[in-house]
Amino acid sequence: MPMRHLALAAAAAACCVPATAARAQIRASERAAVSQTVDGTTFTVDYARPRVRGRDPLFGSRAVHWGETWTPGANWATTLELSRAATVGGRKVAKGKYSVWMVPRASGNWTLVLDPKPDIFHMSPPDSSAAQVRLAVRAEPAPFTEVLTFEFPEVTTGGTTLAFRWARTRVAVPLQVEPSLAVELPEAEAAPYVGRWTYVKRDTPDEKPVTIEFRTLYEGGTLKAEWLPADPYMQRFALVRVRPDLFFPGLYDKDGKIYEVMRPDMAFTFTRVGGRPDSLEVRYSDDFLAGTARRKP
Repeated sequence: MPMRHLALAAAAAACCVPATAARAQIRASERAAVSQTVDGTTFTVDYARPRVRGRDPLFGSRAVHWGETWTPGANWATTLELSRAATVGGRKVAKGKYSVWMVPRASGNWTLVLDPKPDIFHMSPPDSSAAQVRLAVRAEPAPFTEVLTFEFPEVTTGGTTLAFRWARTRVAVPLQVEPSLAVELPEAEAAPYVGRWTYVKRDTPDEKPVTIEFRTLYEGGTLKAEWLPADPYMQRFALVRVRPDLFFPGLYDKDGKIYEVMRPDMAFTFTRVGGRPDSLEVRYSDDFLAGTARRKP
């Protein structure tokens, strides 16, 4: 077949390839993203995931050199984005998107670098600057991981842990968020709510109302409440104020730490008479009236 005809045949074949197939690519380091939200602050890591591919040892070899600035990923630099200001490894970090770099070392701490320029190719690490956040981090031995991985293995009401794993190495960095709600309440502001209340509860529309006692108290700098007899799920809980006379319950774990604020699942709204809280309504998020209370004399 003449060359001209071969070229035409090749062009015709290319035209017949589906668009999705033409765009498809298999990469040595596929991209991935992982994110975690804590109390309204979202942390997002976007990165490429190289594989070990038999390069063992990996660190301190031709793959990753000791003492050189390296992005924990491949291709374009790994990025960490914060939707709000937070604390990373004990350092305040402003809201924004950062490229992520590490300086691995054969002994002692590694250095984690957050650079305010996110779009940097992996072979062009940034020079040290005052705009960067530089943290000492500890690399620890870990079970073998073939594909470079970022994850959030721990989450609390106030923070999370960002962990990097590759080959036989793990680096973990604590992330702390600014709380959206203040659990503690000055005693003078809590005092008007403290007392005993006659509480009429009805958890479902078909349930017959039951009258029990509701108690509010000030303990450890926090306004707290409990039903008597005690509710088996909520026990004694915090009343977390979001605006004057409106509270949401904060539930404690066995160590006395709040693990959940039930907002907007369950709202406690006090009504004042003569400037003093005198009655209470408890509503679920669908506005169902679950209970009412009156202060006891």
